[in-house]
Amino acid sequence: FKNMRLIRLMNILILFGLCSTSLIHAQIGVHGDVFIASNGAVGTFAPELHFFEGHIQTTDQNAGHINFAPNAHAFDAHNGSHVVAPVVSKSHTSFVFPVGDQGVYQPMMITEGSADELTVKFNLRAFPNTQPNRAIEQISNRFYWAVDGDKEALLSLTWNSFSELTFLTDELAALVMVGYNGTDWEVIPAIVDPFSLDGNSPTSLREGSIRSIDPVRFSRFEALSLGSVVLDTSLKVSEGLTPNGDNINDRWYIENIERYPDAHIWVYSRWGAEVFHQAGNYTNNWDATYKNNTKKLPSAPYLYQIDQDNNGSIDLRGWIYITY
Repeated sequence: FKNMRLIRLMNILILFGLCSTSLIHAQIGVHGDVFIASNGAVGTFAPELHFFEGHIQTTDQNAGHINFAPNAHAFDAHNGSHVVAPVVSKSHTSFVFPVGDQGVYQPMMITEGSADELTVKFNLRAFPNTQPNRAIEQISNRFYWAVDGDKEALLSLTWNSFSELTFLTDELAALVMVGYNGTDWEVIPAIVDPFSLDGNSPTSLREGSIRSIDPVRFSRFEALSLGSVVLDTSLKVSEGLTPNGDNINDRWYIENIERYPDAHIWVYSRWGAEVFHQAGNYTNNWDATYKNNTKKLPSAPYLYQIDQDNNGSIDLRGWIYITY
């Protein structure tokens, strides 16, 4: 340590055997805050554990735990330096697990957590069971986090270029957080963050993070990963329009119309007169004005037609009802 706050990991390799005489090789200065237990587990009390170069790893991927005391946190982990072993969070309410595998750093974060312990191990390989179900189209066969503990906390999972999310989906909206309950995978309600976990890059399929909406009960799951669902991209047309200025149904709403920027839309009176036409890029903004001028159409039923791909074929037709 440097000033009791700094670990300089220089090509560090920590090896733990399965017997009581654990074999340890390291180039590291230890002046306090780190302990090695009789079972080969490493722990730290350092408030700030800084990674520089090299990986902490064990011969048994599930035996040599790296324990972080309640006030200890890891900083500066990256692809070239992180923990390639199970990391134990000791009663942290917020914690970033500095985990990775095969030279890939892929952290997991908790916030607003309970005081219980949680053990996390990242694996850059497929979980033994990646069979999807009716609610999930695909489960990543590239990576997963093994978890063990009774903690409840908000959860953030990450991905990077090594995660190869394009094999899961080509749309961020289809990405989901999933947990394996010992029998099946479940969708954990979550939202995609606008930026990656470090806040430096806008979220994309190449890099980003996703966080749970509600606290996750980790005792329910033995593994966490990312998956994809089938998006409903069909157009759903609102049949009611009440443009009376109360901000409720004042504009004609077509769900998923943004997915069809070339869509042509027509609205006709009962006598076949065209009263509205939008040639692409409809933004759900029509407020029942006659041909987009300021004059409002009278209360009545109106026929609509939509060519969603602008290929000359009408895909949807029906009636909307304008009332005041």
